[in-house]
Amino acid sequence: MASKATALLAVAAMIALATAGFVGCGPKPPCEVSPTQVDAARDACVNGQKAVEEARAERSTLEADLAAKKAEISALEGQPAELAERLELLKKGSGR
Repeated sequence: MASKATALLAVAAMIALATAGFVGCGPKPPCEVSPTQVDAARDACVNGQKAVEEARAERSTLEADLAAKKAEISALEGQPAELAERLELLKKGSGR
């Protein structure tokens, strides 16, 4: 009984494929987007890509600056007494 069901399913699949091949998808509907809109979208995409590249470059610069500042902070964290002395010297020099 299973072989009859399998054969029937196979025949139905072949009929469906043959029908789809004969009928096809039909003609494409006309495009509702004007060429001007396509060009404007393309220009916006190019400008967006340029902005992304500029932002990535700026991010790299800022990340490098941040790493330098963190290194400077970690170097200064071990010197609180020396920094206090420098602060006192600066206060004396400013007339306070």
